[in-house]
Amino acid sequence: MKPSFDLRGALPLLSSLIIACSGDGAGSAASAPSVWITEAEYQFGDAPERDVLFADVRLRVGSLQDRVLVLDTQHSQVSAWTPRGSILFVMGRRAMTFGEFDFLSALFVEAGGFSVLHRYGTGVAHYTASGELERIAQGPAWRVRFEGLDLKLFSVKGGTYLGLPWIMPEAEVGVAGARPFSRQPLLRVRSAGENRWHDPEPLLWLDFTNRALAVQLPDGDRVFMAQPFGDADQVRFEPDRAVVMRLKDGPGAVELIEVDAQGDTVWHRRLQFEPRTLTGQMIDDYVERHVQALAPGLEQRASPEELRQLYHDVLYKPEYLPAADRLFLTASGEVWLRTMEKSDTLRMHYAVRRGDAEGEPRRVLLPEWLSIQDATETHVWGIRYARGKPQVVGRRLVPVRE
Repeated sequence: MKPSFDLRGALPLLSSLIIACSGDGAGSAASAPSVWITEAEYQFGDAPERDVLFADVRLRVGSLQDRVLVLDTQHSQVSAWTPRGSILFVMGRRAMTFGEFDFLSALFVEAGGFSVLHRYGTGVAHYTASGELERIAQGPAWRVRFEGLDLKLFSVKGGTYLGLPWIMPEAEVGVAGARPFSRQPLLRVRSAGENRWHDPEPLLWLDFTNRALAVQLPDGDRVFMAQPFGDADQVRFEPDRAVVMRLKDGPGAVELIEVDAQGDTVWHRRLQFEPRTLTGQMIDDYVERHVQALAPGLEQRASPEELRQLYHDVLYKPEYLPAADRLFLTASGEVWLRTMEKSDTLRMHYAVRRGDAEGEPRRVLLPEWLSIQDATETHVWGIRYARGKPQVVGRRLVPVRE
């Protein structure tokens, strides 16, 4: 089977990339890492006969190599599928079978089964691999606070939760003259027994300056969104782990820090990519896309020219692009980094083996339309939107013969 895209369009990107990788931060030059592309293999979507209509979905493969678990947060539903799109079981539909669980916020695959987090940590339900309920436990969210802020908890293991304080966009950017937030703690909340909880403990602090923007319209209303060229710290969670990505250590630099539930740093890695300049054309292209999308709904409140100027005024415009703009924790035991390196309809990703301090990451060219969710040693799994509807997609990884 041939790759499902024309590789010739990617050759300039493959031939021009330079990467230096170092476990100690020195950033020595390295030979080119392996390069991979993908080809289409699996795709499935709604199953109306089983009352499965995808809306806002997340998916995990984890160690369950023969199935794909799909969490639909809008419908509070979990469905299990074979890679070829046959449904194995369906759980929930607007809380029908989750008891008091009416909003499911996270899904984790664990040894022998999976767990579903409710409302950012008010509770967690554990299931066998076949979907049988093992136990439900109440969580600390809404019961404890950090410096007056509610918590968004993203993972749990053995009665210990990891998460962040809940900071609204208005507070983050400092609207109405308030001082904006510039730091956010990665928190641990431990059980004290009998549904009691210790106070939240900061494990480390995240720098999230340049993460959000607020476009203030002429009538005073605001539109909040992420800074497209921001370099704020990012964090992703597993049941007993958190991986932080930092981007402020110089042009092209990425720092990865893995912390366990005890607060210990179990892995640290620094990568140095070739710095890429942010151009005026990139800024103009971004602004124009958003103005074209928003202008029809705001035509009575702001002209396209006003919107362009408002966007330009609040954009963070560094000299260099951030080295990566998203990270993902995958079943392959890797951290995947999405970069802004593009070639035609392809975008470059780097896959870094967790725990490895020196090995070269592999480079993977993925279609821009693919929103990656998980990856195994053989496939990348993600979401594709067709006519506004999400489709689950599995693409086979294929090495490039250089």
